[in-house]
Amino acid sequence: MKFSTIATLALLASESVLGSPIIEYRSKTQGVVHFPIEARSKPKERLARRLQKRDSNSTVTMTLDNDIKDGAYLTNITIGTPGQSIRVQLDTGSSDLWVQSSDNPTCLVSPDFCATTGKFDGASSSTFTSTSEDFTISYADGTSADGVYVKDTLSFSGISIEKFTFGLASNASSSLGVFGIGFDTNEAARTTYENLPDMLVSNGLIGVKAYSLWLNDIDASTGSVLYGGIDLGKFTGSLETVSMLTSSGSTYGPFLLSLTDVVYVSAFSSTTILSSSQGGNAINVILDSGTTYGILPESMVSAIVQAIGSGQYSEDYGLYLLDCSLQSSSATVNLTFNNAATLAVGLKQLVVPIEYNSQGSTVCALGVQPVSSASANSLQYLLGDAFLRSGYIVYDLDNKKISIAQAVFNSDTTDIVVLNSTGVTGESGQGSSKTSAAFALRIPVYTVVVCVALVASVFF
Repeated sequence: MKFSTIATLALLASESVLGSPIIEYRSKTQGVVHFPIEARSKPKERLARRLQKRDSNSTVTMTLDNDIKDGAYLTNITIGTPGQSIRVQLDTGSSDLWVQSSDNPTCLVSPDFCATTGKFDGASSSTFTSTSEDFTISYADGTSADGVYVKDTLSFSGISIEKFTFGLASNASSSLGVFGIGFDTNEAARTTYENLPDMLVSNGLIGVKAYSLWLNDIDASTGSVLYGGIDLGKFTGSLETVSMLTSSGSTYGPFLLSLTDVVYVSAFSSTTILSSSQGGNAINVILDSGTTYGILPESMVSAIVQAIGSGQYSEDYGLYLLDCSLQSSSATVNLTFNNAATLAVGLKQLVVPIEYNSQGSTVCALGVQPVSSASANSLQYLLGDAFLRSGYIVYDLDNKKISIAQAVFNSDTTDIVVLNSTGVTGESGQGSSKTSAAFALRIPVYTVVVCVALVASVFF
């Protein structure tokens, strides 16, 4: 669900229309784990580390580049044989990968930009095949692309997937392609096909359709997506897990949660913006990495601005303008989902630069688009990068659940745990003691029994 430009904000302010397409663990049988027994060691910690290393090839990491000026998180991929390099925007709000065709008129009009992001020439790939199905997609910012669905070899992060289905755009209003990684039920195609989460599992590259999103600090140059696991080094506290909501009937489309509480917390006071337990109306929101800002009810946004104590709404931008010095504030906007999982979003992440001028000064705004209740029926509320940066978000497509913890910014610690069919079970990040649930995730019960028997034989 792509939504990133200032022009987009003006469009939404005037029209308030969302055009985004809303359309098991494969067990690696563990066997018996052998490890040395040392009376002076800490067996729990040592065993956990050994299993972690053993399973490290069951996750795939995708690096994200933070293009703050264009409001997007980009990743590098190659398609075809030999591989052609392309940069695309990562998007949890859609489910199709599409790239520019070499004959796209947009690239002819703006060759420098397309040269930077890349375009694909099927005729130059020996593994390219076309399909008979047309491709067409549109997004919340009014951009769109159309062409045909094709197949070829997709490669990134040292892995390759053959016969990967994607859209090849012969016509697009944006030069930047999109890599959607949502549910395959949210694809733009008439017939559902295996998208990236599906094919990572079917190709044996990961065990479960689940991934962890770590966008990192607003000023950081990179973030990451970890497919098939979680990285304990990238968050603090415990992951709190809640169930996704269906978009219609029993169908899961966008990643939808219920936002039940919103509280503004400063060093001196706290202000309740929304409390479902006190009679407030909870709203459904999409967690969408393809959107730079957020879209929330005007009453909620204005209440946040009032709690901050300053801010002026701009018709030109469709946002509340704020002093950029608020980025150094310790205040947070605390969001609670499904009455269970809370994320504290710092003002530094929410007060975003939206324009730079030649004198070096910057215009900043609260990174959320307010919409009136009258227009709410024509769109869905969502939380984009300005909100998601503060969290470590685990999207479990198999179990239809989302887990949330506080992100640790600019962490160089890596401590990967491979997820199994039960998904997240209370794992704790760095600076927290590991829970028994997290330990159990890594150690099969029969292995513990064998280890206890071995220890008993040594000492008794």
